[in-house]
Amino acid sequence: MSRAYLCVSIDTECDKGPQWRSQRPMAFEGVHVGIVERLQPLFASYGAKPTYLVSPEVIRDARSAEELTNIGAGCELGAHLHGEYAEPGAWEPEVTRDFQRDYEGDIEKRKLTYLTDQFIRTFQHQPVSFRAGRFGIGPRTIRILEDLGYSVESSVTPNVDWSKAGSPGLTFADAPTQPYRPDPDDPTRPGSSTILEIPITIRPRFLNLLPGIGKKLGPRWLRPTWTSGEALVRLAEDEIGEARRATPGRPVVLNAMLHNTEVIPDASPYADAEHDARAILDRLRVLLAFAQRESISVIGLGDVPEILGA
Repeated sequence: MSRAYLCVSIDTECDKGPQWRSQRPMAFEGVHVGIVERLQPLFASYGAKPTYLVSPEVIRDARSAEELTNIGAGCELGAHLHGEYAEPGAWEPEVTRDFQRDYEGDIEKRKLTYLTDQFIRTFQHQPVSFRAGRFGIGPRTIRILEDLGYSVESSVTPNVDWSKAGSPGLTFADAPTQPYRPDPDDPTRPGSSTILEIPITIRPRFLNLLPGIGKKLGPRWLRPTWTSGEALVRLAEDEIGEARRATPGRPVVLNAMLHNTEVIPDASPYADAEHDARAILDRLRVLLAFAQRESISVIGLGDVPEILGA
């Protein structure tokens, strides 16, 4: 029977609030407390290696950058682009609404180059993993990431259509749920890229198959933000079972996601109070305990290509 692995990929950003409004002045308690005091000790207690996908404004904050550097081998640091924070044309928005796939001309490439160069200067190594803000990859993204030296991409959200969220055509409704080499022109389809796509683990509900009401229900995310611990475990078991049936002998990869700001109060739309933030941490703890119990190693996104021999 093939082994299973779990990635926990964390979008690492400045502090937000209701409706994702950025705090003023810009604050980083989601790093200072969310990661340093809460998330990383939790991962360490399970021998787990998270991936922190770091946005430009966090990289520029000296204290946050130092704290992330000090975690060392206990985590993987990757890159995360909310394009408003990257040159050319960097600014501090109230809400990050941009989809990088919608930038004109060479703007997407220039912003990704800025992010990558900034990452290398700050952390003294090449980032290998990447996720787009708002999951907004497009037909140019994969080739740009190849040119910039990345080996892993993780913006694909299977069974989700984002076209009504402000970027017509952005849909991953038919994308695979297990890692694959994408078509550079259409990252939702397998192809021949040197990049390995590691989708977030998202599966349809049975009711999604029903006409009418089924279309109104969202799919199941491996995301402790709003999914109970028990439901996270069931989803993980379902994905492992189906993946093993579909490709016997191939390692199975699960990819859970959340934001660093979700595990402290008043820094995201999801945790208004301390008990809300603690509940998200408790649900993540249930998933990590399941992984430990089932001998599922918790690894970085950048570790997956070697495991798959891809």
